[in-house]
Amino acid sequence: MIKIKKILLAFMCLVIIGGVLYKVNYVKKEHEKSVQAIKTNEQNKKLNKIANEKLLAKAKKVKEAEAVKDDKALLKINKNKEILKKQKDLDKNLAKVVVIDPGHASITSFEQEKQAPGSTIMKIKEPGGAEGINTKMPEYVVNMAVAVRLKVLLSKKGYTVIMTKTENKQMLGNIARAKVGNDSKANLVIRIHADSNDNSSVSGASMLVPTDTKNTDPIYKLSKQYGEVVFRNLINDVGMNDRGVVERDDMTGFNWSKVPVILVEMGFLSNSSEERLLITESYQDKLAKGLADGIDAALK
Repeated sequence: MIKIKKILLAFMCLVIIGGVLYKVNYVKKEHEKSVQAIKTNEQNKKLNKIANEKLLAKAKKVKEAEAVKDDKALLKINKNKEILKKQKDLDKNLAKVVVIDPGHASITSFEQEKQAPGSTIMKIKEPGGAEGINTKMPEYVVNMAVAVRLKVLLSKKGYTVIMTKTENKQMLGNIARAKVGNDSKANLVIRIHADSNDNSSVSGASMLVPTDTKNTDPIYKLSKQYGEVVFRNLINDVGMNDRGVVERDDMTGFNWSKVPVILVEMGFLSNSSEERLLITESYQDKLAKGLADGIDAALK
């Protein structure tokens, strides 16, 4: 009996120990599972984070690529708009006529013509122009050089450009010069000249425009308006001494004109410093550009 009790007690102890060991083992496995789950979860989080970062980076690249694409498209659109605008401006300018009148000629004429329609005052057709104080460069050479450059620049801007003459040996009276502008129904006639003075210290540029008289009344306002705009551009571009816009009633070319007309005096050949500039191609380029920009601004 005692032996049976011992056996039962031993069995019960084994059962209890087995249960404890099972529970310990179960808890251990559950703990390991829990730890593994935590590790797996952390790894998944890291993987998800990496995946999300990759997706965000990819999305950013796609967005940037689309932005670049949009920018390129926008630039292309803007460029096309600029091209169209430039073409429209050229087409618009093509309908505008500018007559360039290079002053004086290599041939003089003492033949006379009326200063204005109905006037009793007579003036010499071509008395000859100024000349350089040191180089003796004739004014007509400087005038033609700037006029030719101005024609090129205005033509590039789309204007229809007419020259009253293309050679220095061509002698035209001022009535004939005015007739070229009238016959072409010019939007503007610009007469190109250089100045002279007995006082060699005098320097600078000026713009001559018609006075408001019975002959020039129809063109007075526009002539003065255009003259002021062109002259302001010239002074700003070139930077010479500003002698202002001057109204004149004694200019034959003004009094016979039926279209807006201005006359620019680009500087004094009687002044050594300005003479040195006026005879150089680089300065003639600057003068032509200043005048072209001014004319373009005036006729917009």
